[in-house]
Amino acid sequence: MSETGREIVGMLADERGLSAEKISPSSRLLHDLGMDGDDAVEFFQSLQERYGTDLTNLYQHWGDYFGPEGFSCWNGLIILPAAVAGGVVAGLLDLGAMVGFLIAVVLLVAWYWAIHRVTPDPLQPITVAEVVSAAEAGAWPDK
Repeated sequence: MSETGREIVGMLADERGLSAEKISPSSRLLHDLGMDGDDAVEFFQSLQERYGTDLTNLYQHWGDYFGPEGFSCWNGLIILPAAVAGGVVAGLLDLGAMVGFLIAVVLLVAWYWAIHRVTPDPLQPITVAEVVSAAEAGAWPDK
């Protein structure tokens, strides 16, 4: 790996709280390293400051690679019914609030698993190797 590559792996390791040995050129920023939202913005700002990389092409297609930061109102459409169902089941069976909470959590996990099993991930991955390549080239490639 090039010197630039080692430096970028070091930046990612610091950003994500990982050891550099756990990050490979094929590691995906979002899917493997969990970098999304504000974390991704801050990382790419640091990359731009350090290497002068033109990230205009990346920023124009940001939503293709990373999701929004924070809580989506669509999550409420999943969380509220699960909470109500957990509360109703626990109330009908006189199981208590903690069991109702656990039922709601199980329903949420099952829903999350089912949705991610059925629908493909719409976000395109960015690998460490792609970041290194862009830094060395001085610009993010055009899509």
